[in-house]
Amino acid sequence: MDYNQLCKDVMDLDSSIRFSMVVIDGVRRFGGYRYDVVGALDSDELTQSISYAFDRMIGRFLAEEKLGRTKYAMAEYEKVKRVTFPLDQKTLLLVSMDVKSRHNKIITLILKLIIKHAKRKK
Repeated sequence: MDYNQLCKDVMDLDSSIRFSMVVIDGVRRFGGYRYDVVGALDSDELTQSISYAFDRMIGRFLAEEKLGRTKYAMAEYEKVKRVTFPLDQKTLLLVSMDVKSRHNKIITLILKLIIKHAKRKK
């Protein structure tokens, strides 16, 4: 899967998307912030937040045998919404959007993009 292109395509979906990043083994590898967005977290805080998101998703994988595959996890804060999509057991797509965004619509579009990009890989 072309992770750079996936991040770009996610950003192109909606102007309320603040960042799109691919994380592998808990480390940011691809993507970044929209050009006109100032991050709410400094670099160290973002690194820590990414690590926590990765650890939480690993924990969710433990329940999948009984609950089914994780499609995404979402947190809504006062200032932003963040959605985590597992791409595989070691790779996540993290997406942040404005608090007033239409997250249901955006999540549906992102799930379709992930499928589209996965098919390109084959």
